[in-house]
Amino acid sequence: MNDNSFTDELNNLKKQSLSKTVEEQLEKMILSGQIAPGERINESALSASLNISRAPIREACRHMAQYGMVENRVGKGTFVCQVDYGEAVDLYEVRGMLDALAAEKAAVLASDDEIEQLQQLVTRMETLSHNGDAPEYFAANLDFHQTIIAASQNKSLFNMYQVIYKKLSLFRRKNLAEPERLQASFAEHEKIFQAIKAKDPQQAALLSRQHVEEAKKNLQH
Repeated sequence: MNDNSFTDELNNLKKQSLSKTVEEQLEKMILSGQIAPGERINESALSASLNISRAPIREACRHMAQYGMVENRVGKGTFVCQVDYGEAVDLYEVRGMLDALAAEKAAVLASDDEIEQLQQLVTRMETLSHNGDAPEYFAANLDFHQTIIAASQNKSLFNMYQVIYKKLSLFRRKNLAEPERLQASFAEHEKIFQAIKAKDPQQAALLSRQHVEEAKKNLQH
């Protein structure tokens, strides 16, 4: 490899790394509600706040458009996708199957460290649900499910779940915000955790499916 080829490859790696960092930052802003569904992504403001050019921002947006987090509108810019009721129902049906499989496998494969991590998250979710802190509960809820998915030791399942969960996050936040739903959600998660801790795959899968069904029932048109 000559010097020019090496330099070009190094520059490409730097660009990919930067666009990935921007993508992660954009996802956090969208999932936290800083950028709302339907809102235009302001490339100029992001460029200034992150002190970078627009190129990695555009690259990040192109990649996010591939899995449905944003959409590019010709002549108008890039907007955060909006998920309607019908699509949310479809997504929940798929998520129910993925959650059940993940919990079933986690009940068999979860390490002691992962069980401890789930225990800490359940304890945190209990406090947050009683305090009515929906944004922080949402974050802990996401960590809970991500931990179960990771414990399933199935990379394909992990990748599929990321797409489904991120899409659903564009719709479901308003449903979790109600205090009574927060506490009901916590109770469901605690039961799932206890089944995984008890190494009961059938019960863990059943409770996970029931949890998703309850969440689907609470969807708002």
